[in-house]
Amino acid sequence: MLATAPVWLPVTTFLLFHEFWFYYIRKEYDINYGRTTIEIKLPQEILKSPQAMELVLTQLYQKASPDNHKESYIDGKHPPTSSLEMVSRGGDVRFYMNVPKKRYKEMWEAQLYAHYPGIEVHELDIDYTAEITFDMSKYQYFSFHMGLKKADAYPIKTYIEYGLDEMPKEEEKIDPINTMLEMLGSIGPREHVWVQILIEANKEWTLKEGSLKKKPDWKEAAQQEIKNIISQAAKRVGVSEEEIGKNVNQFLSDAEKDTVRAIERSLGKYAFNSIIRMIYICPADDVRIGDIVPRMISAWYAFDDLSRNSFKFLWRTDFDWNWWQDPSGRKKAHMKANELDEYKRRVLHPQGHYGPSVLTTEELATIFHFPGKVATTPSLGRIPSKRAEPPANLPVG
Repeated sequence: MLATAPVWLPVTTFLLFHEFWFYYIRKEYDINYGRTTIEIKLPQEILKSPQAMELVLTQLYQKASPDNHKESYIDGKHPPTSSLEMVSRGGDVRFYMNVPKKRYKEMWEAQLYAHYPGIEVHELDIDYTAEITFDMSKYQYFSFHMGLKKADAYPIKTYIEYGLDEMPKEEEKIDPINTMLEMLGSIGPREHVWVQILIEANKEWTLKEGSLKKKPDWKEAAQQEIKNIISQAAKRVGVSEEEIGKNVNQFLSDAEKDTVRAIERSLGKYAFNSIIRMIYICPADDVRIGDIVPRMISAWYAFDDLSRNSFKFLWRTDFDWNWWQDPSGRKKAHMKANELDEYKRRVLHPQGHYGPSVLTTEELATIFHFPGKVATTPSLGRIPSKRAEPPANLPVG
């Protein structure tokens, strides 16, 4: 090793310096921008489809890239992490967003007001998570992560499949987010359920962004999945891929055609690396984890398309075999404390051996948007009355 040190030592030193330098400047970038939590209060009526939220998310994606090498290597600019949150405190359901405070907060507010007239956006002086501390003598905690069951290229069932893009009458709408809201609204008065969807723009990484090797975005893998579907169809019907390529629709089944169309539609959308974290908190003397957690998981079934993709349970603050994996309970306590801390800090960090799921703006807008009157959850907070614009001839001065 000493003899070959002039070869490997400079390379190793450079790689370590590169890694720690970018960790430092990106952390400093995040600290300088700060973070804030905003609450969105809904009006009595929202006459918008989830496509409005998709447009909001598209604007966030556009602001995610460094413009030059200086911004990457000196300023530490990188795609920011934002958090879309649905929270129930004793059945009182609220919508929140946690975003970088400098520049991005104003952008979020402007886009929300532009696409959702009548809402009210308030910046919280104190984050709502501050009311819960980690104290096993007072609270019981259970946290888990959800993610995609199949490859990221295969989309879930979105608002387009539910027909919400066609703006049906309110009484005819079938909104999948209602399942989640009903679950949140049905918990007990001393219980808390926090739903956190962390997002970070999925982009191609090159030397300009600070990557020593080119890292493609998700679209290359998605295009490969389309080729795999066609290849499997060719094997099934016993023809060559060249022949099936001349008239694809003739050989694909209806389910395969639907999947290919859905993937191709997703390729035209912006996408985000996403982590979905859910936390259930209850008093230590009133533990209902066995009742509430299954309902929290089943709330995601409304977004499943079994022929394409669905959500699955990825990781939890528990073990399969507690009696030998964690007989003292210390590991679970550490995991729960860490999860609560990472929720509060909005850390996009996958647990276990799973990585982030890639969700398009269409998919994200499906699982997080502001519902209309079709959402009948009585504890969903809404503004009591609709605000009216002042008359145009109102005298001033």
